Amino acid sequence: MFARAAVDVVGTTAVVQLHAAPPLDTELTVHPHRGRALVWHEDELVATVSAAVHDQPAVAPFVTVAAAERASASFAGETAHPFPQCVVCGTARTDPAALHLTPGSVDGFPGVVACTWTPGGPDLDTVWAVLDCPGGWALDQSGSPYVLGRMSARVHLVPPPGEPTIVVAQHIATVGRTARVTSALFGPDGTEFGRAQATWVRLSASAHPAPRKRECLR
Repeated sequence: MFARAAVDVVGTTAVVQLHAAPPLDTELTVHPHRGRALVWHEDELVATVSAAVHDQPAVAPFVTVAAAERASASFAGETAHPFPQCVVCGTARTDPAALHLTPGSVDGFPGVVACTWTPGGPDLDTVWAVLDCPGGWALDQSGSPYVLGRMSARVHLVPPPGEPTIVVAQHIATVGRTARVTSALFGPDGTEFGRAQATWVRLSASAHPAPRKRECLR
């Protein structure tokens, strides 16, 4: 959302640093400043967008629709969800905006989770969101949860509405409280719609979710 709003200032490849939780359904203003774009909500700075160049993110492995459907049955969020109001994977959401993704462990693929997603009227923002949350479920979310710290994504194509897709995420490595994951969105025939890589940070027991940094490559 922010990268697209600032495209006239920084171009189509951007790094987005959030300074505050973005308000929903609220008009934001974008002001250029020294080659960057500052995104404001009234007198509060919400995000800074700057130009960036990055290599192609690594890609998570493709799995079949059948394998993804089986994996969904083991979605850990059904029994314990740290953020049940999440629009992508939240179990408490009943509104039309909710995507209801349920990524679970894939048999024979250690550290890999997957689920299916049939888009309604998808756009780039929705695809980025779909590439985001499943990465967190490739990690152990019991106890103090992980939250997204940094994400880069490249969307090749927005999937057609009404046709099933496969969302896959893979845990790559963990060092201390930070974990690195990759994710991807595929068609049933293996067509890749987009991919992402991200760093997730486990919260301390007394911490609140921190502002997130997302890099969007289009």
